[in-house]
Amino acid sequence: MEYISEIINITLASFDFAYCIIVNILTYIIIKIITEARSKDIKTWIKRVILLICILSTGVAYYAIGQDIRLIINSGILATVSWDIVFKPICKKLHIDYKKVDKDMVK
Repeated sequence: MEYISEIINITLASFDFAYCIIVNILTYIIIKIITEARSKDIKTWIKRVILLICILSTGVAYYAIGQDIRLIINSGILATVSWDIVFKPICKKLHIDYKKVDKDMVK
């Protein structure tokens, strides 16, 4: 039983969940601003580039304050996965997704 607890503690120590939330919120805000400015959806590859820029810029800031590079890389990977699995479904459920919805389709 102690081994399971130790594995869980090591796993939790390998990620910075605040980093993941910051990256996801920053990416969401930037994509939302661009989508609103263009009045249409942007391509998926552009969204991925925005995500990558947010991961790198947040990672540089974290590295500058003295965080471990492994922690930053692990958290960057988790930020990408957590958006698809956790945050995006929540945003869709709350109807705050950044995608434009055709007004005729929603009735």
